[in-house]
Amino acid sequence: MIDRFLTSPVEMLGLFHVFYSLHGFPNNLTATDREQAQKYLYSFAVALNMTGMQPFYGLEDGTLLGYWHGDLNQVPILAYREPGNSGYDPSDPVLGKYFGICKDRVTGQDTNCSMTIEEPLYVSCVDGCSLIPCDGINGEDVLCQNYEIKQYSDDGGVLGYVPTTYNCIDATGDFSQVPGNVLVPSPDGVITDGTCTFEDGTPVDGTVSGDFAACGSEQECSDTYIGAYEYRNYDPRWRGWYIDSRSYQVPRFSDPYVFFTFGSVGITYTHPIFNVQDGQQVFNGVLAVDLELTDVVTFLETTLENTTYSAAIYEFDEPYSMIAVSTGTEVLTFVLKSDGTTRCTQEQIDADSNPCVQVQATIYDFEVTPADSVLRKAHEVLVEQADDELVHSVREDDGDAASTSYLVTAMLYERPGQNIKWRIVMTVPLEGDSEDYILPGEGMYTLLGIIGGLGFFLCTALFLAFYRRRNERAVQFADFQFTSAFILGAASLNLSIFAFLGSLSDTKCLTRMWVFFLLSAVMLAPLLVKAYRTYRLLGSPVAKAVAVKLSNRSAWIRTLPIIFTQIAILVAFSIYHPPVVTENIDHDSENPTKGLRCESESYTFSWTQGAYDIVLLLTGCVLAYMTRNVDPRFGDAKALFFAMYNIAFTTLMMSLIINFVEISQSARYSLQTIGIFWATVFSSAAFVLPRLTAAKNDRKLMLKRNMRMRSTLESQRKNRVNSTSQLSENENLHDSPDALKVLVCTANIGNAPPTLNSMKAWIPEQGSCSGIKTLNGEKLVAETFHMIVIGMQEATWGARKQKKQEQAGEDEKSRKEEQDGDDASADAYSIDEDEISLEEAKAKEDNYLAAIEGAETVALRKMIKQILGDRYTNIAQEQRGQMRQTIWARTDVSPFIKDLKVTGANTGVGNLLANKGGIVISMNYLNTRMTFLSAHLAAHEGENYYKARCQNVYDILQASRTFKISQKMMMDVAVCSHHIFVCGDLNFRTKFDGENNNHKQNVARAKEIVKSEDWRTLYSFDELHKGIANGDLLVEFETLPCNFHPTFKVHRTEGFEYKDQRTPSYTDRILFKSAPNLSDNLQPISYEACVDFVTSDHKPVRGAFSIVPNAMIPPRLAEGMYRLTFTEIQCTDLLAADVDGTSDPYVKFIWDGIDMNEENKTSFKFWRKKPNFAKTGFKSKTLNPQWPDKTISLVTTSHDIKPDAMLYVCVYDYDFLSEDDMLGTVPLSVQQLAAMLPGETSKELVFDRSLMRYGKFGGKISFKLEVATLVG
Repeated sequence: MIDRFLTSPVEMLGLFHVFYSLHGFPNNLTATDREQAQKYLYSFAVALNMTGMQPFYGLEDGTLLGYWHGDLNQVPILAYREPGNSGYDPSDPVLGKYFGICKDRVTGQDTNCSMTIEEPLYVSCVDGCSLIPCDGINGEDVLCQNYEIKQYSDDGGVLGYVPTTYNCIDATGDFSQVPGNVLVPSPDGVITDGTCTFEDGTPVDGTVSGDFAACGSEQECSDTYIGAYEYRNYDPRWRGWYIDSRSYQVPRFSDPYVFFTFGSVGITYTHPIFNVQDGQQVFNGVLAVDLELTDVVTFLETTLENTTYSAAIYEFDEPYSMIAVSTGTEVLTFVLKSDGTTRCTQEQIDADSNPCVQVQATIYDFEVTPADSVLRKAHEVLVEQADDELVHSVREDDGDAASTSYLVTAMLYERPGQNIKWRIVMTVPLEGDSEDYILPGEGMYTLLGIIGGLGFFLCTALFLAFYRRRNERAVQFADFQFTSAFILGAASLNLSIFAFLGSLSDTKCLTRMWVFFLLSAVMLAPLLVKAYRTYRLLGSPVAKAVAVKLSNRSAWIRTLPIIFTQIAILVAFSIYHPPVVTENIDHDSENPTKGLRCESESYTFSWTQGAYDIVLLLTGCVLAYMTRNVDPRFGDAKALFFAMYNIAFTTLMMSLIINFVEISQSARYSLQTIGIFWATVFSSAAFVLPRLTAAKNDRKLMLKRNMRMRSTLESQRKNRVNSTSQLSENENLHDSPDALKVLVCTANIGNAPPTLNSMKAWIPEQGSCSGIKTLNGEKLVAETFHMIVIGMQEATWGARKQKKQEQAGEDEKSRKEEQDGDDASADAYSIDEDEISLEEAKAKEDNYLAAIEGAETVALRKMIKQILGDRYTNIAQEQRGQMRQTIWARTDVSPFIKDLKVTGANTGVGNLLANKGGIVISMNYLNTRMTFLSAHLAAHEGENYYKARCQNVYDILQASRTFKISQKMMMDVAVCSHHIFVCGDLNFRTKFDGENNNHKQNVARAKEIVKSEDWRTLYSFDELHKGIANGDLLVEFETLPCNFHPTFKVHRTEGFEYKDQRTPSYTDRILFKSAPNLSDNLQPISYEACVDFVTSDHKPVRGAFSIVPNAMIPPRLAEGMYRLTFTEIQCTDLLAADVDGTSDPYVKFIWDGIDMNEENKTSFKFWRKKPNFAKTGFKSKTLNPQWPDKTISLVTTSHDIKPDAMLYVCVYDYDFLSEDDMLGTVPLSVQQLAAMLPGETSKELVFDRSLMRYGKFGGKISFKLEVATLVG
């Protein structure tokens, strides 16, 4: 194919030369022969169309005519240049006519043909271009014109050039600019009826009158530059192909180079032409054909497609310039104009100054793909061996014996006398043959993958079950953090088997060593520390005498030496004697193969690692043995004993079999996989299952206790509810004793231990309502709050801060009052005080909890317990980083609280760190779903930080699926809660929109408003309530006006004294939202800042609310059931859930708190466990779906409708292979929908609502709804 490709231009130019030699062109191809020569050349261009070759010629007088490669290689460029030398003075009487004919290639505006430093070359005659003997290799007997090539510079004044024009052509290849008669390229093919235009679409008009050389016998003509759309300073006489042909004066191929017009690599076949003057041969010019080498590239890529072969063709001699390659890599590269050996960076290539030039790459430049690197290495081997006929081999990575090896073959392609000498190199990867790895597709590969995956799945399932119960006492006593760390390590260790599957490499050998032994250490470290802490806290003689402290932080630090020692061993043997793949290539077989083995130079690592494992396992077994008889409530002594000895025994048996029994590698891997599965799964189960059983028993006992309490309270509550149902409409349900009074408290603790006085200024003693300042100034009827929700941020501190505070004397009064029983700091509540209980068992329990939960958490809980007293019980608590949320309920309320769920999200760096984020606790109280979200959002002032806070809220709500309906239907708690509260250090700032103030001015402005106590003005600049109004976050939530001092950033003292570092702002907030038809059941009572909290740079905020539980409100009784018919359903501006910027939406109708059926649709209830919710079909790839012909008809199944009966109209994105995505929800109250005027039996409603999604708008939905009463 290559030979045929190169033969075509030779034959074509041979015919051209014969025609020229027979005087077929009367004027020897000068400008007056333009029309005839153009036709002749175009016939060749058409004949060679499939090869991509384009013929042209250049003469000694500067004439150029022919066809070059054009856009998309579909329509060739017709290039033409008049005779004459550039570099002339614009006033030259002969050449000056060319100076003003140029046009801008973008707009077509007239411009001068002025020389520039970007295209600086021009030809200048010497002695009037007289004939002299040619200066070349074969030019002794031939005469050439005497001229030299010069370079233009800026200080040479304005010089003009004779332009080479690129011209449009018609179907006959002739110059043309007639609209509708021009060949135009397009991605779909050639357009034959196009229009010749400049780049901006302006039609080309190349009509220029003048006495041009192409005019011939006519004095003037106007069609010389017809169809000219680009004007360039290009003279064939200073191009390399012309200079070489003039020098050699024989037909030959040029060296590969970058084409002037198209920017691709090619070669030019040139054939010199001569005239005879006075019996002497005179060089007249060059016939030429451009050959674009992309055809060779295409040939290689097509031939080697779907094979493992790679091939490259490049020049045999230095610098080994690339001709073609099959890997798809470009054979061009960019180098600096100032230094042709330095490659350009991408920034330099894209720079406006354009310091780079495109040149042909060499084989040494190839490193884009692995196949390129292999071809380059093959070349290096061929050059080193100096024998292309031998079969060689190279490796993909010389530093990795396990990397793929390749066979290399090469051949020489040469055309003697025509400047063609190329090397063709081919590589093919060798097949592997080894028992030291298990490849995909083998039965053992699948089996081991299943066992490893099953072990990971079971350990993960055990962890998740354990994690769900993390706040229950039985699980807390199991040292939750370290037990969870062990189980997660065990799950990860099961995945280590995948490092032993697949092909081998030096990296894979090293990975095997690192993955297995490091994950083993990561699993064992928390287990050993758990055993050590259990012994220290409960089993040692010291622990029996005094309360020993060993905090989580100290315990975690003790895991580090175990892990770091293992890392040190691995690092040492990764440097010295690492396991590597040894390679053995069989060249002699019919199918050459490569055998691989993973080996180390010595057994030093095996002995060192074995000794370390023995030390760890023996230590663990001794500690487990010494703690085997401790109090069974704490530390999992029995489980710890079983787990350590199970792991030790399994490791011992595996080591004996692997080292002393001769078995195959696959059998070794099978044994290792089964051993890991046994040791991890059964040891994890030993910790989890007993604790879950104990937690279940605790819940049963609690349930029995609550049932006894509930039976006592239920009759009283029912009597009150019955009397409430008979209240007149003017009477307020919130005055009922059963109306739940909730106090929501939030504080940024400021990473400092709070004093008891500060806590009392925030949390009312004994839960009293008396100190609460109400919104209406009236005294609360209730004496104490039924429930107190406490959210805390930055609720950790260290001993250094405590010591600093003591040195400053700030705690002197607190310590004194503590002695009097009036006050204490949080740190003063150490675990061995008599504040909770004097019983020894209780003290031991507190000591153990303080160690595993953290001293700050226990101290805060004990302080809150002291403030609230025994009438309150802690029903829920959660800590996430420095955030805490705890809920306390009166003992006569807690029995009625069900379905407590805790979740949350981290929104710190990468949404991983828990320095920012939120905690979500949900519950059901008397058929009322309530959610409390405590958050700490992104800090700092500025638009980007504001957007980050909005995104934080979105991320927290997205992760909050606590209720069953939210978990199954992917609705966030903001939608499916009957009442939801959001509190915390939300960090929204005072922002003076429209005022061009600097920070100092903003602080002064805010302080001035604060001084005047103009809270309304200050609140108008609050980011949060403006953001809600703008739909940036927490849409439909309410935030009461802050009629108090800003809570941030203050000095840690009494009163409000603001720091100049930040603009005074309402960062600490409480918001709330109710479901449709239930907003009247939530009434805000109080909203205030706590001025006497002195240990933080924030002032806490608290808000009191009255909630009428749904169970207090009797259902609405109807004469019959209801039919709800939905028609004309459509959505607009939905969110894009798919990567292509669209969604596949459908609408689902989900009812809750009421039973419904879709009319005329069969539901097989004998096997269906969940309601068969009605839905539309999905619409593919749209954000504005419509269902004009779809009717959804729902019928209620009972006559009574409860106030919490909801119908959620949800829009989902359909996904075939994954869980459907929630796009938005509109909640509707069924009571409100069914409400009729007296005498009405039906009504029609039109809805056009915004969809809610994680606190933001998610598009709109509209529909018609007909509600009809079915009497009967």
